Amino acid sequence: MERTEYQKRTEHDKREKLRKIKPKVVAKFEKYEELHARGQYTPIIEFTYDYRCNMSCPHCSNLCFSPKERSLTPEVIGHVADQADAMGLAQMGISGGEPLMFPDLEDVVKAIGPDRFHLFISTNGALLSEKKAKWLRSIGIDKVKISLDCIDEDGPSFHDKGQTSAALRALKNAVAADLQPVAQTVFTHQNCRTLETERMAAYCQENDIQVDIMLGKAIGRWEGHEEILVDGSDLQYIRKLHEKYPVLHLDTFPTYHEKQGSCGAVKKILEVTKYGDVMPCVFIHIAIGNVFDDTLAEIMERGLSIRHFRQDSPICLSGVDRRFIKNHMSKFYGKKLPISYKEAFSEEDFVKDDK
Repeated sequence: MERTEYQKRTEHDKREKLRKIKPKVVAKFEKYEELHARGQYTPIIEFTYDYRCNMSCPHCSNLCFSPKERSLTPEVIGHVADQADAMGLAQMGISGGEPLMFPDLEDVVKAIGPDRFHLFISTNGALLSEKKAKWLRSIGIDKVKISLDCIDEDGPSFHDKGQTSAALRALKNAVAADLQPVAQTVFTHQNCRTLETERMAAYCQENDIQVDIMLGKAIGRWEGHEEILVDGSDLQYIRKLHEKYPVLHLDTFPTYHEKQGSCGAVKKILEVTKYGDVMPCVFIHIAIGNVFDDTLAEIMERGLSIRHFRQDSPICLSGVDRRFIKNHMSKFYGKKLPISYKEAFSEEDFVKDDK
């Protein structure tokens, strides 16, 4: 999808506002075009710091990773953040589980260095009171991504009972605290073309709330259930819905000056699990490295040596590309997660050395 004039205008306004608060971050953003011209990608680094949560949503895929002896600490995250900063990266996120349950969330934010990164957290919103929202702003969080599937408490939702009302309150609390509010919504083949979905889009457009569309994936508790995946007709409908409601973003991981709508794996997002494994995105449970063993640069280089991530894909690999799902994602079904890239990909899947 091309950026609309609405998106260009709001992006400019947000950047100028950020410039007053975090000038170092904006300076890095303004160098992105130069980095891209040199062939360097600028992914968001998202840490799934812990899996503790106050909900048990049926579509959650973050509760299936095998425990390991080593796990993330603020110090380890700080080390990764130092590497990302040296590479010119400007965006980081914290997810879970539910970040507002993490007793050391402030320590994690301090370790990242909020003055040098645009920071977001992903939350279900149940614990985001007005006071908590103001606290997040005070420690350096810029954006909150809040799960929202509908605007009626009795409407169709993939979350626990009561979450819809909590999410709507959380969005209002975020606005009051001067946090950038983002609604994260899950689109499946079954729900994307419904009246409830359009009503949610209209509500967010009216209230100037960005909506990140997360396409349903056949993973986690939906492992192997490809009937939930969107099809070509669904994607056409979503694009038309985006034209009507520009706040809708099909690109879940938008980064400045990046092509919108293409798959973001490795190029736009790197997901770090609680145990340090780095995945091409939160939905592709294949480790391309581990922050305890590899540098961030080495992990990115390895990820981009896999042709599926090096080449531009106009569709989401994990939510739309049936061939990728069958040939590679199905290899981690029923196994301890994440599996190694060596198990998921064969020699033909790697970019050949031009030499």
